[in-house]
Amino acid sequence: MVKAFRQTGPERGMCVVDARRRIVQANTPLARLLGKDRPSEVVGQALNRFLNKDIDKVLDRARRRRAPVAINLRTVPRIGAGRKVPAFIAFHEVNAGNPRRSSAVVVITPRAFGDHIATTSYSQRLEIALDVGALGAWGMDLRTGEAWRTDRHDRIFGYTQSLPRWSYEKFIEHVVPEDRGRVNRTFEEAADAKTRWVFDCRIVRKDGETRWISIQGGFEDDAQGAPKAMFGVVCDITDRKRAEEQIEFLAYYDSLTQLPNRRLLDDRLEHALLHARRNGRLGVVLFLDLDDFKSVNDTQGHQVGDEMLVEVASRLRDCLRPGDTVARFGGDEFVVVLEDIGRNSDEAVASAREVAQIIRTTLLAPYELSARERRHTSCSIGTVIFGDCQSEPSVLLRQADLAMYRAKAAGGNTVRAYEPEMQAAIDTRVALERDIQQGIENDEFVLHYQPQLNLQDNTIKAEALLRWQHPKRGLLYPGEFIPTAEASGLILPLGRWVLQNACQRLGEWRDIEPMASISIAVNVSARQFHAPGFIDDITTAIAQFGVDPRRLVVELTESVLLDSVDKARAIMAELTVRGIRFALDDFGTGYSSLYYLKRLPLHQLKIDRRFVCGVLSDTHDAAIVHTIITLAQAMGMEVVAEGVECAATRDFLIAHACVQQQGFWFSHALCADMFAHYVRANPFEQALAAGSADP
Repeated sequence: MVKAFRQTGPERGMCVVDARRRIVQANTPLARLLGKDRPSEVVGQALNRFLNKDIDKVLDRARRRRAPVAINLRTVPRIGAGRKVPAFIAFHEVNAGNPRRSSAVVVITPRAFGDHIATTSYSQRLEIALDVGALGAWGMDLRTGEAWRTDRHDRIFGYTQSLPRWSYEKFIEHVVPEDRGRVNRTFEEAADAKTRWVFDCRIVRKDGETRWISIQGGFEDDAQGAPKAMFGVVCDITDRKRAEEQIEFLAYYDSLTQLPNRRLLDDRLEHALLHARRNGRLGVVLFLDLDDFKSVNDTQGHQVGDEMLVEVASRLRDCLRPGDTVARFGGDEFVVVLEDIGRNSDEAVASAREVAQIIRTTLLAPYELSARERRHTSCSIGTVIFGDCQSEPSVLLRQADLAMYRAKAAGGNTVRAYEPEMQAAIDTRVALERDIQQGIENDEFVLHYQPQLNLQDNTIKAEALLRWQHPKRGLLYPGEFIPTAEASGLILPLGRWVLQNACQRLGEWRDIEPMASISIAVNVSARQFHAPGFIDDITTAIAQFGVDPRRLVVELTESVLLDSVDKARAIMAELTVRGIRFALDDFGTGYSSLYYLKRLPLHQLKIDRRFVCGVLSDTHDAAIVHTIITLAQAMGMEVVAEGVECAATRDFLIAHACVQQQGFWFSHALCADMFAHYVRANPFEQALAAGSADP
């Protein structure tokens, strides 16, 4: 509260109103004059609720005049029968971070004004203005040098008891030297232009602390129009400035590592490109990704992962020159921008390799983290030279990113330079993704069926194999599009399509002999198996086409089970209860297959074709196949051999009690109609014929 408010006598009422003319502060005498007992009963109310409507006009007049107004007002009829009260209104506009904020002080007294207010100096009247925005008021007579100020003004400058004689020179002494010239010019320009002034500057308080202040005010002219006094308000805006600095920092820097973020990286890279073009010097962008950083977060927690990222950032800074840029691109990805590394591509490439090698070596050193475990990490680095052609920052970053992924694909802990064919490969992949999406929408995919023959009981099953009847490229096999579908996520709608069509085919065969006994095996990817709607996809397809669930076999590879055996077991158990059966495909090629056999509800093992093809020429392959067959029988599982391509292989498998076989010796994968024709032709006599054939 300012001095005038404290000095108000017991009979003088006083309040402060905001820009909406609502009372934000009041004393007890004012509340009583307005017909209330306590100030809290009037705070928050519009002033014109108690005084006649002229109060709004008076406030506007005080605002326009920039000077206090003395006037007689009347209370509204319900308060004191509309009695007359003298009022003194001082309007003060506040611009402390919000130019729309304003306030006014209203003093109401039952006594006559007399000569006191009339003779009170303007600087004394202005002292009445409440510093709602923590404002200190001050004024100065330019002819005599005499100055006045409020208590808050002195507290802002660090004076609490001993108050010095104030002057413009004393004020300038507090302003930090770097800001004094600007402050002096602001006052001089305002005086010459006869305008108000508003500026921010830094001061050193009496206690030595540096603070930010905002000052605004104006001049009072004499009768001849010459400035005779200056006055204004001051506000401590240090907290606001710190908040602005923090906001500015967060806008351009990563809060964890304190490195530039992607926004500032773009600015720095744009500047580096301009510098390279002007000076004919080349630069390089290095895109880094930590290898296997995910395992740190998974095993030690994100806090330890954050510690490692901070240490990586520190090491990267130490690898570079003062003018180089290192930024955190996101996650465990970092970008380094080096300028002036050579005048020709040979020099630039050599320099880039040298820096990349320094970075790799530096990051390989062990990390001492709070988990009390020494960790190591390597990185994959992609590089691209800039300055020899027109490039945009976004293009360079994308090219360096492509090179980094090539380095990661090579096993990590290595460096790869960008080459144009990398972009061509990406363009090809993107085009293929678009074609796959259109192929799904246009129903271009088909299922072919490869027979699985039981050579003991002469029954036939089928494995559904996906084919793509591409409108331009003809019939495509899975190897030409499944990897792209997996990487892009399109394997999910594609996998649902396969389930739907396999079940639809089973539904069509249900009442047709000899097709009614056929079961179909469907391959399911890891991404599809772990998708949230996988169980619903299967059960919906079975119900939609009235399929006996025992006729559907879901084939899984070991990669499906790697993430979580417990989760896989839960999914399989729920579907097994519903009648679905499961086969483990490519058995023998993984590291933990025996563990899966023990834990999971599997019904069938499929011996990988790579072992089957070698049983006649490789004793190890023969031993592996024999072991798998024996193991499956011991655990009560069916066993199917893939890749049977000759009678001798067929006979070897029969001799070792593997009677379920599939491969080119029996048939290629066939379209649905040809498969039905194959089944009706009773192929077992030919399948068991001696000699060789070319199916």
